[in-house]
Amino acid sequence: MTVDRIIHLTVGIIFFILFLRLAKTSYGLKLLIFGGITMAIGTWMPDWDLWLGIGYHRSPLTHSVLPALLFGLLVFKTKCSPMLVVGFCLGLASHLFWDIIAYGNVHWIKGGNNDRLFLFVNALLLIIAAVMIHRKYLMSCSFQGSS
Repeated sequence: MTVDRIIHLTVGIIFFILFLRLAKTSYGLKLLIFGGITMAIGTWMPDWDLWLGIGYHRSPLTHSVLPALLFGLLVFKTKCSPMLVVGFCLGLASHLFWDIIAYGNVHWIKGGNNDRLFLFVNALLLIIAAVMIHRKYLMSCSFQGSS
């Protein structure tokens, strides 16, 4: 595990804990575990573009809301899907947030701070999505508070 992976994971854990504190909802152990796992995957997923080579790193396809939409479509019918998507959105948002601070450049986006603005808007949309999913699905979850 590289230092960048550890930093992205640490920022993701901070995002996840802050979200849980601000949500003021007691989640069951299952929800916390599933949400935490997908949060960790969300912090790592945007860098899959490195498999195509360094020239594709920080692609707008992987460093945007798009991976969360695809992930949500893949897992939406599962029992814990709302918490899975919330965790993934928070992990991806934390990754984008850290990239704004530490790097800022997005492949194919030209000009000054346009890439940082792109990352910021997408991180904000991911956080809004996590809050909306929490409000709609998780507050009325039938196994909330169970372990």
